[in-house]
Amino acid sequence: MKDRLAYCEEWKIRVDIYLASKEITKKTDIEYYRSRPLLKFILDIYFIPINFIRLLKFLRMLHDYKKNQIEIKVLTYELFHNENRRVK
Repeated sequence: MKDRLAYCEEWKIRVDIYLASKEITKKTDIEYYRSRPLLKFILDIYFIPINFIRLLKFLRMLHDYKKNQIEIKVLTYELFHNENRRVK
């Protein structure tokens, strides 16, 4: 269980880094396309299908992220209680 907890915590850290990078990219896009609204509109229309797929993948990742947070809590709880049982 300790290995599983370590894996979950490492995965959470990597997703946190990914989300921070994604936020920076989003801010960069907003700044870049501020002076090019027509280009932004054309690209948004052209890439509707791929953007929809990316949205679904992102929502799936957020779902897995929330599940991972709960798994970390459960594993921490189980490890704590297992340690307490061994000590007694």
